Amino acid sequence: MIAVILGPDAALVRDESRRLSRERDQSGESTSELDGKIASLGDVLTSAASAGFFGTGRVVIVHDLLARFGKTGKGAKTGGSETSGPDWSGLFAAIPPENTLILADPSLSALPATVRKALPPDAITKVCAPPRGHELVGWLRATAKQAESNLDAETARFLAERVYPQTWANQPSNPTFDRPPDMDTLRNEIEKLALAAHPAPITRTHVTAMVAAGDVDRVFRFIEAASAGRLSDALIELDRLLVAGEDPAKLFAQLAQNAELSLTLATAERRSPADVGRDIGLSNANRMVAIARGVRDQPQGLSAHAARALTSADRRLKRGELRDPLAALYDAVVSISTARRASTPTVARR
Repeated sequence: MIAVILGPDAALVRDESRRLSRERDQSGESTSELDGKIASLGDVLTSAASAGFFGTGRVVIVHDLLARFGKTGKGAKTGGSETSGPDWSGLFAAIPPENTLILADPSLSALPATVRKALPPDAITKVCAPPRGHELVGWLRATAKQAESNLDAETARFLAERVYPQTWANQPSNPTFDRPPDMDTLRNEIEKLALAAHPAPITRTHVTAMVAAGDVDRVFRFIEAASAGRLSDALIELDRLLVAGEDPAKLFAQLAQNAELSLTLATAERRSPADVGRDIGLSNANRMVAIARGVRDQPQGLSAHAARALTSADRRLKRGELRDPLAALYDAVVSISTARRASTPTVARR
C-alpha cells in the first residue's frame, strides 16, 4: 500500500502518519522512518521493498521527500532545464502489497504533477487541513481530554477566537490573508492550561490569564482608531504594526471590511447588531456587537465616508495614482480623519 499525507498542518500530518502506521503494524517492530531531505530514492526503495520481521508487512514513513523535488516532482533546474527527476513509477511499482510506504510532507498541500501521474489507483492521498469552526472546537475538547482535563464548548470557542480571532471559524476568501490554526500551537496551549487547572476543568479565567492574544489586539486597536477618525492614535498603532512586520495590503483589506460592516450596521436603523450579522451571513454574528460600539461613538455619516474613502484609495491604487498599499492606507486614514474633524462642531471663542 502507498499513502501520501500532505499538509498544510504539520501536527495533523504527523498524527495521520502515526495512525496509519499503527493500523498496518500494531507492534511497531516493522516500522521505520527516513528523512527525505537526505535519503536517496535508493534508500527509500531498499527499505520499503524489504520484508518485515517474522513475515509481517513492513511500514516505511518518509518525511519531506516530495518537497525536495519541487512542485513538479522532477527536481531543481540545471543549466536552464529541469532535471528528469526520480523514477516515481519504478518506486511505487516495487512496493509489495503487504508493505506500506507513507510519504509525509506538511509543506505541500497538493501532489506534484509527476507523482500524481505515477501513483497507482489504489494509493491513498490525504490533505491535512486544520479544522475550523465546530470541528476545531471538538478537536480542542478532545485534546483536553487526552491531557486528562476537561474543556467545555464555550471555553474552547473562546480559546480558538483568542489565538486565531479572524480565521478560527472560516477560511478567508483571499488565501493571502489566511492565518490557519496551527494544531501544534493549540495542543501546547491545551497541555499548559490542563496542567495549570488540574484537577479542575479549564475555564475562561485560565485562558485569559495564560494565553497571549498576540499581535491581533494591535490590529484591532488600529482599525478602531482609523475607523473613528482618530488620526494620532491610528498612526501610532499603524507604526507599531509596520515595525512588527504586518502587511499593509492586509491591513487595508481589514480596514475596508470593517468599514463595509459599519456602513451596513449604520443603515440598519434600530435592528439588533447580532441579527444584522446573521442576516448578512457572518460566521460570528456577535462580531457586529463590537462594530456597533464603534459606530455609536462616531459622528453621523462617518461610516459612509470611511467606505467611500477606502473605495477611492483602492481605485487610485489600481490606477497607479498611489504607489503602493501603504500609501493607499495612509490616504484613507487621513481622509476619514478629515471627515471627522469637518463633522465635529467647534466651540466659538468669545
